[in-house]
Amino acid sequence: MKYRYLYQTKDNENKEGWINAKSRENAYAELRKAGIRPYRVIGDDPLNWKPYAAGAAIVLLATALAAVLLVAREDRRPHPRVQLVGDRAVIDAGVYSGWTNVLSSALDRHLARYAQPGRYVEPAELSEADRAAFAAELDAPVAYIGGEPPEHRMLKNILAKMREDMRAYIADGGDVAGYFDFLDERQSQEREFREKALDTVYRAPESLRERAWLGVNARLKDMGIEPLSKPTGIQELPEGQEQ
Repeated sequence: MKYRYLYQTKDNENKEGWINAKSRENAYAELRKAGIRPYRVIGDDPLNWKPYAAGAAIVLLATALAAVLLVAREDRRPHPRVQLVGDRAVIDAGVYSGWTNVLSSALDRHLARYAQPGRYVEPAELSEADRAAFAAELDAPVAYIGGEPPEHRMLKNILAKMREDMRAYIADGGDVAGYFDFLDERQSQEREFREKALDTVYRAPESLRERAWLGVNARLKDMGIEPLSKPTGIQELPEGQEQ
């Protein structure tokens, strides 16, 4: 996993960087060994799910999600990636075409694959020419068009923030290929997270399934991941007990 860390120099200057580690705890330990004492490490720990009983799994999921949200709230940078909303025909046309009907930049078209958290993305090997082209485009602004559909503008706003993150990653010693490896890993974990949430809801006792569904959906929405559809055949919560 790759984690972002925040620390202060001896001159009390705020700095940040990136580190590969097995977990946030491991990241803290490795940084301290290197003489860096971070005051915050930002990132999602791998989800080591185990086949606990349904009730325990619900608690485990809620706890893990809450921890992720706490980290997100502490991050100084905004988390712009969300599910695109609006006219589904406009969004679907963009996704189907790889956003070639909207984006002229090859970098933006590649970043757009990761714009929506948890969506399936087929990892792609980048050639040297791809990496060079993306690096050359990175400092250019995202191109907006007057009167464009709000769905297109929403996507471009996400891409502008992703470009900021990519520039920060490279400024801290990373490279183009490493950044997209990070995006592939994060996208895969988000997808797995949603699948485990769905599994948890369906393994819950029928009397608790509605509550479990409402609870995990609230957290999935906060993380920008597509919420779960309402399970069929579940017992409705009594009025006033909805989350």
